[in-house]
Amino acid sequence: MTIALRDISLEELFERLSGGHAARLTVVTPNRRLSRALERDFDLSQRARNLPAWESADIVPLAAFSERLWEDALYSELATAIPRLLTPAQEQVLWEEVLNTSRFAAGLLSVSSAAAQCRDAWQLAHAWRLMPKLRSDEANEDVRAFLDWSTRYEHLTNERGLCERARLPDVVARILAHEALRKPKSVVVFGFDIETPQARDFLAALASIGVELFASRAPLQQGRGRRVELASRKDEVLAAAKWARARLEANAAARIGVVIPDLSKCRASVRRVFATVMQPDHLLPGAEKKVLPIDISIGLPLAHYPLVNDALRVLRFAGREIDFEDASRLIRSPFIAGGEAERAARALLDARVRERAAVRITSVGNQFR
Repeated sequence: MTIALRDISLEELFERLSGGHAARLTVVTPNRRLSRALERDFDLSQRARNLPAWESADIVPLAAFSERLWEDALYSELATAIPRLLTPAQEQVLWEEVLNTSRFAAGLLSVSSAAAQCRDAWQLAHAWRLMPKLRSDEANEDVRAFLDWSTRYEHLTNERGLCERARLPDVVARILAHEALRKPKSVVVFGFDIETPQARDFLAALASIGVELFASRAPLQQGRGRRVELASRKDEVLAAAKWARARLEANAAARIGVVIPDLSKCRASVRRVFATVMQPDHLLPGAEKKVLPIDISIGLPLAHYPLVNDALRVLRFAGREIDFEDASRLIRSPFIAGGEAERAARALLDARVRERAAVRITSVGNQFR
């Protein structure tokens, strides 16, 4: 369903938000990062007016907005009529349960990875209303497997009164008219370059119960593109870091974004290069510790944190072979009881093991072999 959204400028949006909660205005964005950025810009605009205090703006991602409405229903007389929301971990476990009991289970190399891919496919299929098309078209073996799993998953969730975030907007859209849900008077859709059919249907459901809908975005700026060819990825990252520093030196209040493909695979090296360029003395002994002027959008996997990493090494080492480097790290780990008091003794043990151990080692009782 196509709905008309009245455009409002960023200045008008901030003026409306300055009315506080009495204005009953909610701004929805595509993601949490944009919500935080818009909140910051609004706070700066209020500060520029020399206001001593102001009410926080109601700016949330669209997914969080639908979840908030679901929570309203959960604590009302609608509680028994709506499904319970699965956490991402619970959803993963449920997909794994479905895959393990299907006729395709024997051909899977990793049930966990396949379940994660099913979760992503399920999310996309509902956001873009693809399930009817998948069921009607001629399907290859992969699609047939996904259809089999998704049918089982849907049956299982319906039977147990559950749903996940992929279907939550559709669940909420059906109960929007109920008085238990605290609907805003107006909703401003901010910064959406692409609206999925599911998002459009959800907004149409809001409009059908009398919620005013508006659209806004940051002012467009004229840019000048330039292509630079460099010999390696490392040179590209270094050039980007130097360019960002030059922009920051020209305007200390500037917000600069650098898009790096496959950031998850090179996060450490990118952070190292940008930290060195932005604050060259940050690793010097005795240097004042300052917060680096960089923010990397993708976080580290939990297993990359030393404490968790060593705990996983302990689990892998339980009666099995592991690489010598992993065993050496365990011997010297400060997170295992006695790590500080036994540091010297453990260093000597590590040296002895290095003299005798093979590339892969195992443990027998309290000895290494």
